[in-house]
Amino acid sequence: MSNPNKNIDSYSTDHENAKSDSSRVLYSFPEQGKGKWRVQDDVVMGGRSDSKLKVTAKNYAHFSGRVSLENNGGFCSIHQTVEEDPYVIAEKSVAFILLLKGDGKKYNFRVRTPNGRHSYGFTFPTKGNGEWETISIPFNTMEAKYHGESVEVPNYAGENIVEMQLLIGNNKEETFEILIKSIAAA
Repeated sequence: MSNPNKNIDSYSTDHENAKSDSSRVLYSFPEQGKGKWRVQDDVVMGGRSDSKLKVTAKNYAHFSGRVSLENNGGFCSIHQTVEEDPYVIAEKSVAFILLLKGDGKKYNFRVRTPNGRHSYGFTFPTKGNGEWETISIPFNTMEAKYHGESVEVPNYAGENIVEMQLLIGNNKEETFEILIKSIAAA
């Protein structure tokens, strides 16, 4: 478990600050391919959103689609579950580091630990300028939710994780497209 007194106040898109010798890549699409990542859209609840997850020629994850609000829908996501072999988060880690090429829209990164059915998430904007960006999400900013409702537990404290998810659901109909290279803990 990480130290709950670690103090990082907000996410960052500063590539240089995110580089660290203590960074541990949890998942690298160029090295590991698509693996067990899969799409999960609001159709599981009757919605009409539609997305795809493909791997590019350079082995980046290409997540794209259309979010629809029809039938009480409103989200598209990709996720990976590793119940049998959780990702170990080093005690010194304080943030998740995502290397991606955004489209100017907001996304939500979520993790789930073996300790409950809720997940911890944080919503961040992307630049959409065609450049790679590094998103740093401090653990202490990730709030617990279950089916969109807040859960009365402390924010994420660096426990090992059994699921990672990237979601778009901005309460509006929109198309989206994002490339993801890697997810790390630092």
